[in-house]
Amino acid sequence: MPNIVFTPQDMLIKTNLHDRPLYYTGYIGDVKVDRMHIDPGSFISIIPKGLLHHLRIPMHRLTPTSTAIGGFNSGRSYPIGKIRLKCQIGDLHSEVTCYVIDTDTSYNILLGRPWIHDYMIVPSTLHQCFKYVDKYDFVKTEFADIDPFKGVESYYSDSCLYEKSKRYLDEGDPQTHTETATGSEGPLTIHL
Repeated sequence: MPNIVFTPQDMLIKTNLHDRPLYYTGYIGDVKVDRMHIDPGSFISIIPKGLLHHLRIPMHRLTPTSTAIGGFNSGRSYPIGKIRLKCQIGDLHSEVTCYVIDTDTSYNILLGRPWIHDYMIVPSTLHQCFKYVDKYDFVKTEFADIDPFKGVESYYSDSCLYEKSKRYLDEGDPQTHTETATGSEGPLTIHL
């Protein structure tokens, strides 16, 4: 298996002076979904009930759960159920078990440690990307959204983190790229 490394060239924002979380646009099933939040600090993956309605997933498909979700204030809440969903971000096709909560959130889906570990993803909030090894042993890089909050969504507290760091964005929009290790010559980078 090749090594996963991050270099200065992987930085979406050309400075470390930002506090951005990782937000992506991808698909759940065949529906395009923005504000997919990758959070290595979360022990579960979460989806708000409102997005299930948008995805046209009936509530009877939920599996009951007794899992409690702890918040930053040590309070506990209980999801209304859990569901397994097909998820795609860039070239990464995956499945994720999500706990459904009945509340508004700044994200449409939160992808936590179980999903991150299942697909051996290495996220970097500093670089604003994640890397993983695909089935062909290529290291793939998926860059986060530059501006995940639009219009009426700008009231979310996370949106201010994007306004502060916009001035550091480089010209152009980085694309997905792949790398693979090749003997003693070190990593070979192929930009697509």
